[in-house]
Parts: sequence; C-alpha cells; structure tokens
Amino acid sequence: MEKIGQDQIIIATAGHVDHGKTTLIKALTGIDTDTTAAEKKRGLTINLGFAFFDLPHHQQVGIVDVPGHEKFLKNMIAGLSGIDLVLLVIDVNESIMPQTREHVDIMSLLGIENYIVVLSKIDTVDDVFKELVVDDVQNFLDEHNIKAPIIGVDAISGTGMKELISVMDEKVDTITHTNNNGIPRINVDRSFSIKGFGTIVTGTLLEGEVHNGMTLEVFPSGKETKIRNIQVHDKNVTEALPGTRTAINLTNLKPDEIKRGSVLTTSKNIKPTWMLDVDFKMLPDKDADYIRLWSRVRVYLGAREIIARVVPLGEDEIDPSKNNYLQLRLEEPVAVKKGDRYILRTYSPMNLIGGGTVLEPNPTKHRRFNDQILKNLSVQASGNQEDMLLDFLNNQSELGCTKEGIADYLNISIQSVNEVVDSLLSENKVVNVLDVVVSKSRLDEFKNNILDTVWNYHKKHRLQKGMPKEELLVNFKNIISGKIIENVLNQMIGDNQIKILGSIVSASDFEVKYNDYQRKAYNQIIDSLKANPLMPPNDDDILQSDKTKIEVFKSLEGNEIIRLSEQNVMLKSAFESAVVKVVDYLKENQTMTLAEFRDLTGASRKYGMLILESMDKQGITRRKENMRVLVKKE
Repeated sequence: MEKIGQDQIIIATAGHVDHGKTTLIKALTGIDTDTTAAEKKRGLTINLGFAFFDLPHHQQVGIVDVPGHEKFLKNMIAGLSGIDLVLLVIDVNESIMPQTREHVDIMSLLGIENYIVVLSKIDTVDDVFKELVVDDVQNFLDEHNIKAPIIGVDAISGTGMKELISVMDEKVDTITHTNNNGIPRINVDRSFSIKGFGTIVTGTLLEGEVHNGMTLEVFPSGKETKIRNIQVHDKNVTEALPGTRTAINLTNLKPDEIKRGSVLTTSKNIKPTWMLDVDFKMLPDKDADYIRLWSRVRVYLGAREIIARVVPLGEDEIDPSKNNYLQLRLEEPVAVKKGDRYILRTYSPMNLIGGGTVLEPNPTKHRRFNDQILKNLSVQASGNQEDMLLDFLNNQSELGCTKEGIADYLNISIQSVNEVVDSLLSENKVVNVLDVVVSKSRLDEFKNNILDTVWNYHKKHRLQKGMPKEELLVNFKNIISGKIIENVLNQMIGDNQIKILGSIVSASDFEVKYNDYQRKAYNQIIDSLKANPLMPPNDDDILQSDKTKIEVFKSLEGNEIIRLSEQNVMLKSAFESAVVKVVDYLKENQTMTLAEFRDLTGASRKYGMLILESMDKQGITRRKENMRVLVKKE
C-alpha cells in the first residue's frame, strides 16, 4: 500500500439545479455521482457525490458533486469543507439563476476564492447568444469580485472539455495548502456500514496526517476509536496527508455513533463548546431585522447544522455594510477551531443571511457592549497573527503558552508560529520562559504581582524575615506551572527584586526592624539558645509567657532557629554544625548509633534523638535498625 502525498486538491461543483453539474463530472471522470434510486428517478442530486480523476500535469484530484436544489442546501454546504477550487456550472440557456447567486454567496462567506466558470450545454446556442450570456456572467463575477476564466462546454458531445481540463490543470498548479499544524482533523460528511468491515466515514482531511492504527476521538461525543484502514480515491493507503479526500474504516463504532457533522481529531486539538464568538457579515440584500437579540438561527459549521440563539455584542441592529461581532449560544455542542468559517440561515423560513469566521471557539459568556471584549474581537478578526498572538497571551488566564498550544489556538503550523514569535521577540514584545512564550507586559505585570504579594506579607508579619515560598506559590498555582514560576523567581533574584534564603522569600530591600523592647527580647532568646547549643531549654523556659518574646520568637522560626519538636527548638547554626560532624563521621564509619552521636557532640540522649530525627526528615540520614546511615544523593 502507498502513502498519499501533500497538495491533494479537492474540487467542488456549484450552481443552480439541473444546470449539468453531475453530467459534467461524469464526462470528466467516468463516474456517475448520482448513486441513489431517488436521485436516478428525480434526475437531480440530493446527497453529496464523489469522484476523482487525473489531470495531465498534476496528481489525482477529487471532485465533490453538491446538490443544486435549494431544498438540499444543507447538503451542499456540508460538501464544501476543505474545498480548493470550484467549478461554477451555469446553463448557457438560463444564465444566472437564484441558486447560482446563493451558491456564490455561500462560497464567498466560506472564504473560497478559486473558481472556474463552466457554461454548460454550449452546443445548444449560437455564438451571438453565447456572447450575451458570457457578458452577463462576467458582470455577475465583477459584482462579486471574482476573477475566473469562463469556459463553454458540452459534456455530451465533448465540446470544450479539453480546454476545461487544460484550464483546471493550470489553476490547480497555483493552489497550495498552508494550514497544517500537525494535528489531524476531518469533518465527517458521510457515515455508513459495510458488512464484514464495519463503520466507514468520509471527509476531507483538513490538516494533519492520519495513518493505520492511529487512535482518534469523535467530537463532540468524545468517544475513542482506532483507524483500521484508509482509502483515498478507492485505493487502500497506509497514510493520508492534508488535503486528501479520505475514507476511513473505524473500530469500536457504530454508524449512528459518528454521524455527518462529527469531527475526527485528537483530544488536545478541540474541545466541544456551547458558545462561539464570531464575526458576522450580512449579505447586502438581506434585511437587518433577520438578526436581533435572541434570534433563533441555523448555523452551518463544517458538515454540521446546529440551532443557535444570537447575541449581538456591539450593536442592537446589524449593519450589513460592516463586520459585526456576535456570540452564538448553541443548542448542541460543536467541535470547531479558531478561523473556521460558518454560514447562517434564519430558522424559518430558511433564508441565507450571512456568515463569517469563528474568532473564539471556547469563550465565556459576555456582557453586551463591553469595549474590551469588542477590542479583543477586533484584533482576532484582523487576521494579523502577531496582534492575535499578543492579544491571546495578554488575555488568557494562564501565564504564557507553548508553541504547540499557540499553533493549536491560531490554527497555524509550528513553522508559522516560529516566524511570528521570532518577530515579536525582536520587538521585545514577548519572551521565552523555558518552553513557553510569554507576553513581556504580562510577565512584568506578573513579577509586580509577586512583589506586591511578598510586600503585603511583610506588612502583616513585620518581624518575619519573609514569606514561606510554598505559601507564595499557592497564590499563583492556577496561572503558572511550578517550573515556570521557579524560573521567574530566579529572574527576579537576578534583577535584585527579591531574595530567597532557604524556603523564605523576601523583597530585596526588606529588613526586619526591632524596636528597643523587641531587640532586648531577641538578644535574650538567642543568648538562652547559645548557652548550651545542643541541649537548649524548651519553649516555655525561653519565653516565660512574655508577649514580646513570643512575638519575636515566632519571627525567628524557620530563619535563625529550627523546630525539633512541639516544645523544642535549637539554633539553626548549631544544627548545621551537628550535620557537618555527622556527615563527616558517616563518610568514614558508614554507621552511627545514638550513643556515638552523643559522644561525638556532647548532646543528651533526648536532644540526640530529636536532632537525628530532624536529619532523617531532611533526607540527610536514614535510620537502619538502631543506627543511622548516610542518604546517598543521586
């Protein structure tokens, strides 16, 4: 079996009902895309049809035959996911018809730009009539800012077919796929079962790669499945790359568990959502009254139709002359990505009214007329990737994002992410912190928040040398990972903003300042501990219920004194001196008993036990039966 390569081109037909789309495809490929009895009987395309053929100077291309009748517009939209080139078929006898206009409107809203206009049934009119129709069609194209060749053909006699194929060949050579972030995604447009094989789905591989044995998830259900086999253009292949029209045989799924409109991808790629922030362009000939607050509409995303309520975010009334921002509140969850195109129709009657782009696939519920929200959406709608990335980094809850996460959010390749990040790095607008990219302004703000948190602690605990590091980290655990904040703290040490002694964080210019009474209490505490460093008095004997001593004593714990038990402390310096003696002894003798510790240090049995237990807790020594051994460091 083979692997189907990059730059597979998918072509779709479009045009009014009975203008010859299916006949044209049969003439090009030899394949009749009307396959159902109903389609044969009625002589029109109802469901999507699929075919393929080889162009003279290009690899095999796929063709999607979409329905022309307005009743089946939902099926038509489903067939346009991932389309590279459109054959706009116009019957020369009828010229521009309602579905011609509607199909062009839909393709414009979906961002499809590559067209070839095919004047069908050209043998049925004379040259004079043909020229009149060509002029009419050209005016129509000019109105819609479409630049496309117009080719007259007769699919029955073969007139013009060679010219059409030649033009298709030239056009296809100009088309490339730029959107591949490495994560597979297929909008499923058909799902069926074949006896002996199981469930099979079809769709265009929009991005990423798929291969036999790969595990994917079905969204929005989240059900997991594995690829048993892949076909591209009726050939078994081991792997398919972006842009291919793909049929996939799946395991552990029934056809009704993955319907048209489902998305096949990986869990890290897409999250089901009940809301979408979108920009919206209303078609110029539509009434603004179609879209008001809480209007019920039909949303078409990929191969899916969903009912939604509309929340205009910036205006009470939609302005057809400009982009508008909406939040769509969906009645069912969908799985989409930033940058996906969508179509809107009224709920009833089903009139096409406009469409646009998904700006934020997982938004929070917004209040209307919020200037900051509208500003953010304007940046997202601009298409400027540098501005979009900065906006994302400045407004997300977490600090920074990996390049893989950025590629996923912006729906671009890692190569494109590197280019955008490098540009922003050169402008000092972002910085790299380990493996994440962070907005410079957001990082500065974060450092200020850390410093404010530390100073607030100093103000509340004036006699303590600083804030326990663990307590500081808890304040920021929801917005930054541990390894990232450690890096940021080290930056702040280097910038002389903070200092860290052991597990205590303090502002660089902070000092504990005692008044005269506190200084006297401090000296008394230290003197009592120094008098017999390895056998100091207990807490009650030191403090003697003196409030000032108690206050100062608390500030010293974890700094100059360490706690051995509920009632016993010792000077940190004395403990560290004992550690040095124990480590040196164990390096030479391998083991140490409590009695040997007492002989070595002069400590009592009670304090010897407490000191050795503290060393065990700190991972310096380990108890083995009635002896201590040195803990080996990795």
